[in-house]
Amino acid sequence: MKILILTTIFLNTLYANEHQLPLVSTTISPNTEFVIFGTRHGNRNPDEYLSGIDRSWGQEGSLELTSVGKRQGYGLGVELRKFIGNLTSSNYNASEVKYYSSSANRCQMTLQVAITGLHPPQSWNDWNTQRFDDWSPIPYTISDPILRMYSVKSCKKSDENDNSQVLQYLSQETGWNMTQNLGKAADLADNLIQMDFYNTTYPLWLTQPKINGYSGSELKKTIMEFAEIHPRSCAYYYPCRYLMGGLWLDDVINKLNDANDSKNALKVIGYASHTEVTLAVMKLMGIEKEELTTSAGFVIEFRRRPNVAVRILNHDPNPIDTHVIYPANLTKELSDVQESDGFIRLSDFIRIVRPESYSDWPKQCDAPSCALDNPNADFSSSTRSFSSQLTVAFVTILAVIIQ
Repeated sequence: MKILILTTIFLNTLYANEHQLPLVSTTISPNTEFVIFGTRHGNRNPDEYLSGIDRSWGQEGSLELTSVGKRQGYGLGVELRKFIGNLTSSNYNASEVKYYSSSANRCQMTLQVAITGLHPPQSWNDWNTQRFDDWSPIPYTISDPILRMYSVKSCKKSDENDNSQVLQYLSQETGWNMTQNLGKAADLADNLIQMDFYNTTYPLWLTQPKINGYSGSELKKTIMEFAEIHPRSCAYYYPCRYLMGGLWLDDVINKLNDANDSKNALKVIGYASHTEVTLAVMKLMGIEKEELTTSAGFVIEFRRRPNVAVRILNHDPNPIDTHVIYPANLTKELSDVQESDGFIRLSDFIRIVRPESYSDWPKQCDAPSCALDNPNADFSSSTRSFSSQLTVAFVTILAVIIQ
């Protein structure tokens, strides 16, 4: 209970600039025939651990999903099951559902626990009630060109200058060179997140900082501004956002068109990805959002009656085991064509967001070797070539900004 209270306080402070989450989820439309959801992975460990603290967490390894992250993912699945009701059976049915993940462990594990909550086995599918009464294995596809995170340098060079005094102090106390690498400042923020989750005592240099003008709470607030700084910077900067999320958006549009044309019988499709990719695709599809906490993302409803339309929703943890699904704040162009129930005609939605997508990812990759990979095949084998070429593209783009 103590950990939950501390966590609630922490998350409410961290995302105060976003909005207050509703207490209950939106009810699915009775005419909804198809649902798509996308999610960021759940809470994970930092890339590097802070020394000099009494740490009881992090045994999973750096960047691996934590027990908190597993609970967040499972909570998402449970809430999705409540939301969709009997749209598809509780038991996994390959003709009705399909799931995709980045190859990163934390994304795969988040998806695994989410679909466990979404598909608790019943009757004939309850294959081992003694040991696994609420779990049955469910397949998913690794889709890296759509969902994989690629490391990019910060687009906000000014952050280094604006916080140089703090970064120098933190570098001295931690032994990490943050003045030259804001990723280390993000690592420190990740450590504080885990320390709050697991009720770890802060070091004195944080609670009683020896830096002019900063109390312990003010220093922590400044540190938390560096959380996920590289991924957020990418999502804010359009060329990087387009490269990160454009192919995913194209896939979403194609699946909505397939549903409209009755090309398949799918009822639910789900994706698990990373901060910058998920936030990028949400912004590309017209969602006004600046932050994306662990296990948060989007939900799309599709209906044919009384007209062919979609409704765009957000989902967030609140803060760990409970999840909430609620209407997204949309760009003016989309909100202007919204109907009173929040739905947007599919033709209007595609007309507005289609320019933000691309399907020719080998061309975006801009390398002959990429064209050898089949974007419709198992993407796990093409990760290395795509990653290396796309990273070069990102570095080139970001270098222009810094200049």
